[in-house]
Amino acid sequence: MIQSLFDGWLKRQLRKSSVAVHAARKLKGWARVSHASVMDDPTAGNVAAPRSKNETIIRSGLLGFGWASGQILADVILSEDTRHSGMLLHYYSIKTALLSYHKYNESQREETVLKRLKQGEIIALVSDAGMPGISDPGTELAKICVDENIPVIPIPGPSAFLTALSASGLSTDEFTFVGFLPKHASSRKERLMTSASEKPTQIFYVPPHKLSLFLEESSLNFGDSR
Repeated sequence: MIQSLFDGWLKRQLRKSSVAVHAARKLKGWARVSHASVMDDPTAGNVAAPRSKNETIIRSGLLGFGWASGQILADVILSEDTRHSGMLLHYYSIKTALLSYHKYNESQREETVLKRLKQGEIIALVSDAGMPGISDPGTELAKICVDENIPVIPIPGPSAFLTALSASGLSTDEFTFVGFLPKHASSRKERLMTSASEKPTQIFYVPPHKLSLFLEESSLNFGDSR
């Protein structure tokens, strides 16, 4: 019911035509997008004065979206895989242009993206699944934006390792997120030995087709106790 109402609200907003800037805010678990005329405060910088204590009007910046946050309004959407993202945007009837941004072209895209951000655009960044920058493209772009004093606004969404950790029964007081292990056997062994020597919970990302190998290699270092 809530999703149905939200979808209807979003489509009404998309049909509005005006010179607008977009703001993202959390509302009952969804990332809600609001509009404000650029004439509200023509002297403002990247962030205008909020109209309420729960709202921030973003004039330009990089939005890091977790897909489960809901819908996106921006000038352009950077997507790890435009085919995957395109299906979701089509479902929500969102016409925002997609621009590919992945590990094979991110260094080439950064100059173009930075130029557009400096011109005042709002750019959304999404990955195939989960949060951008968490074992996904986005870390370097966020660093560049921070160095250039361009706002970086994370819109919370799914994170596989936190979800798994919360249900694992393992200690959450202190943990190390390792992510994906190196491809080369010697480097993997070195990383596993380092993790095995540490007391905090160790978290790895492992592709399904490499799970058997990971279990075999990790058992040699961690033993049966972990």
